[in-house]
Amino acid sequence: MFNTLQRYLMRQFLVACASTVCLFVFILIIGNAVKEVLPMLASGKIQLPFFIDILWHLIPSMVAYSLPLGVLTATLLVLGRLSSHNELLAMKASGISPYTIIAPFLLLASLGTLFTLFVNFHWGPHSIVYYRTALTNLIRQKPLQFIQTGTFVKDFPGYMFFIEQKHRDWVENCWLWELDGSQSSGVNMALHAKKGLLRYDNKRNRLLFTLLNGSGEKYLMQSGDTIHTQPIAFTSTEIALPLSHLLGNLFFRKRLGHMTLTELRGEFARAHSPKEKVLARLEIQRNAVFGFGILAMILIAIPLSIRFSRTETSINLVLAIGLAMGFYTLIMAISWLEAAPQWRPDWLVWMPPIALWLIAIPLLKRIIQH
Repeated sequence: MFNTLQRYLMRQFLVACASTVCLFVFILIIGNAVKEVLPMLASGKIQLPFFIDILWHLIPSMVAYSLPLGVLTATLLVLGRLSSHNELLAMKASGISPYTIIAPFLLLASLGTLFTLFVNFHWGPHSIVYYRTALTNLIRQKPLQFIQTGTFVKDFPGYMFFIEQKHRDWVENCWLWELDGSQSSGVNMALHAKKGLLRYDNKRNRLLFTLLNGSGEKYLMQSGDTIHTQPIAFTSTEIALPLSHLLGNLFFRKRLGHMTLTELRGEFARAHSPKEKVLARLEIQRNAVFGFGILAMILIAIPLSIRFSRTETSINLVLAIGLAMGFYTLIMAISWLEAAPQWRPDWLVWMPPIALWLIAIPLLKRIIQH
């Protein structure tokens, strides 16, 4: 089906593309890890196997952004090296058609487009939902894993507490301070109990911290240097701790960007207002643009690589990043028009790939002719 030259070009392209994709996936994964889950791993809130598992499931959504860069870099690197070494001239002098040379690149880019569409419309949304829900469900199933012993916990606004030991849902030697900025002492109440219970309230999405058979003090007022307090003794008292403050933005509502194609079509069918319909259609079109953008990028990369004829990996990588970032920036800028649906951003989002096609096709024809 393919001759020896085409198989050679395909191998070179695949190696360069895979290397670049792995590099950018690694960078994007590390960026997400440092921002969200790496601090949780360092503090002991999550374990290493869980950390590896959720990052592994995040890879598909990162591939969708990395694959266009991989295709661009591989094309610029392989064809640029052939052009700089005058191998393309030798092939043409041997009677090899330019179409024979670029056919493997176009074929692999087409396969990359199909793969990206599959990722954007199916695999990627599932991976993002898994990543988010896994973090959310972990604290629901193992709330004590997020509470550290032997240290002052300040993750919940209005409260600070200290736990000496923990075992499953039970804790021992607990201190809890209810903070109040209006008080000169900064504390409204201090409680201590030798035993306590920590459990999850599914209905209100919060942790319930129950202190058993304890005592404490309520701070009433301050006269000069004297702080007046009232002793407290209790059999059981319960404090509600909202989880939204513990995990911040890790709790999420499933947005359009987290939906598969089937779910997006369902949202479009259920939309009542024109704006809702435009937003659902915009997400579908944007996912499609990221896929077909690969074909637009390779069409512009082929004449550029032959024209500049550079063998340096760094220069080709910088050129690829510049093209891809410009492409992504235009798409994101058009997506900001979602607040103004009358501008039809669901159709305008196709302008970047169409512009690349209009520029690339004449350049490609000129390169083939000369």
